[in-house]
Amino acid sequence: MIVFSSMACQFRNMPVPEFRSNLPFVYYKNRGWHIYPVTTSNLAGGCGNTSDFLEVLDEQKLTVSFRTYRGMRYAVFPMYFDYHGSGTGWLDSFAQGNLAGLYARAYNLTGKQEYLDISNSLINSFHAPTGLVKPTKYGNFYLHYNFLREHYILNAHLICALGLHNAYRYTRNLRALSLFRTGVSTFRRMNWRFDSGRWTYYAVSGRYYRPAWLASEGYHRLHVQLANRVWKATGDTYYRSIALRWNSYLKRKGLRPERI
Repeated sequence: MIVFSSMACQFRNMPVPEFRSNLPFVYYKNRGWHIYPVTTSNLAGGCGNTSDFLEVLDEQKLTVSFRTYRGMRYAVFPMYFDYHGSGTGWLDSFAQGNLAGLYARAYNLTGKQEYLDISNSLINSFHAPTGLVKPTKYGNFYLHYNFLREHYILNAHLICALGLHNAYRYTRNLRALSLFRTGVSTFRRMNWRFDSGRWTYYAVSGRYYRPAWLASEGYHRLHVQLANRVWKATGDTYYRSIALRWNSYLKRKGLRPERI
């Protein structure tokens, strides 16, 4: 049995002593319970105090894998479960970019070199053969699933880019800044693909970037907030105009708009 508290998981009735974890475990049907770095990054980002924040990151770092490519050290957080034929060990730009920013913040708070090393190594993973980056005619896109090479999920791309921007803010890593600028440039050229004129699409797919499906209300609201965060990070009012336009779609439906 697994018992969930506000910040931890506790496994009971096991043949070994009870196991407690600060990490959220995600259950996938026929695959069991797994650590999913995306969920961990969301939990860490929402921690209300420094102690909880660092506890989550300290436990997550036990699952990091350091590798080398052409003399460059990089790090990944692999997924140890099969997802839609992915096999185990697949990667997610959402987790990589977001956690790069969070470990950079941990370094800024504590001065511990280990956090800086993890952040820098996660940034390096975007320059290694990890499949996290997909070149498109609009620019490089950061893939939510590195094994689905023509499935472009908007929230993951922007969360990754904004996480990399946070890494730059806290550590002045110029590779993070370059990756952020590349990500928002792609969004500038490609955002219309995710816009139906009445609502946003969760993703677009295939060589012709056709809409996959409309976003749920929750994801549409997230798109509004992410576009607004890009505006705040860049100071470019073009991104503010996207956020305002997408927010107006909520008003047209008689829904409460986001506070941006």
